[in-house]
Amino acid sequence: MSNIKRMQLISLVVWGLLLLAAGVSATHIVETAHKLGLHDWQAFTAPALIDLVAIVGKLSMHESFSDRFRKSGFRLLMAGGALSLACNVYAGGNLGERAFGVLVVGAFMMLEHHATKGGRAAVTDKPARKRDPQVAASRAAKARATREANRLANLTPAQRAAETRQRRSTAPVSPGHGPVKSPTVKQLEDAVR
Repeated sequence: MSNIKRMQLISLVVWGLLLLAAGVSATHIVETAHKLGLHDWQAFTAPALIDLVAIVGKLSMHESFSDRFRKSGFRLLMAGGALSLACNVYAGGNLGERAFGVLVVGAFMMLEHHATKGGRAAVTDKPARKRDPQVAASRAAKARATREANRLANLTPAQRAAETRQRRSTAPVSPGHGPVKSPTVKQLEDAVR
């Protein structure tokens, strides 16, 4: 497995853990909202407000965005994670439930931090082998000849004939003489007499 594939797998695991943490903490967030006095519809919108902040933060960290925007996304992700963690601890009825809430969100935040620190910089390419310049030039010439042969093989006979005429018309001629023309039959007969 290549390093790029490994990094993609790490990213997939982090995404999976984010969704798991959002799912597990959703009930804890609703329970926390009820404990804080929010009514039904308000309590059930709280997970979206907290977990969607984390998801938008994660989406904002894509490598195609600027560094500044990615850093802002990381802060959003960690803020959403911290809120979710607080709700998990507050909603836990006993030590085990609180520890589980800390484990789920804490594991996600640690893995996300690790993956973010690594990112593309963690993937190293294999060092290029140094080739003998003569060998490299020979291989390049062979590759050019093969590409030209393949290109010519795909031409129709009319296209090939046109290319041949073009190449011959630009071919160098002997200085002082024009292109050599075949003698006519009359010229040959006169030369024989």
